Amino acid sequence: MRVSILLQITDDHGVAGASEEVAAFEKATERPEDLGLLMAEGKILLAAIQTKTVTAQVSAWSERHRGCEVCGERRRVKGSYQIQFHTLYGDVELRSPRLHRCPCQGAEGPATVSPLRDLLPGHVAPERLYLEARWASLVPYAAAADLLADVLPITSGANATTLSMTFTSVAGRSVATSKGNAI
Repeated sequence: MRVSILLQITDDHGVAGASEEVAAFEKATERPEDLGLLMAEGKILLAAIQTKTVTAQVSAWSERHRGCEVCGERRRVKGSYQIQFHTLYGDVELRSPRLHRCPCQGAEGPATVSPLRDLLPGHVAPERLYLEARWASLVPYAAAADLLADVLPITSGANATTLSMTFTSVAGRSVATSKGNAI
């Protein structure tokens, strides 16, 4: 049996995009462990859906933020560069547009801006940072990294050093926030 999983994304205006196959699996049914999706297949499926979803969201967000923040005039695209966004369900390669500075802003400042930097300043999803910090606080960093790699389709960053740095960074922000809220 062949299982095909299709994804259709509908934009904010209710316009449905084309259905696109995100994963396909050949399934045999000879043993109990053949039933349903295997963990590897689930990881492939989650990563594929995440890539398509994040790419569509970033594309729509970038288009909405193409206008100048001051006058609203649509800015010209100078080019783009690739960034990697790290999520719980896999790393996603994204195209980050570089936009010319609007003439209304004068000659001061950089000639181009990349609005995607505002949306993804650290290139890591907050949900992933949370889970990495939480698991790293409960078990040794290496064990947390192994658990993340076993359960989620994370292809990079699931190592003890990265988790240690994530935990230290998140813990540092929590301490700073709690000190700022002290009476």
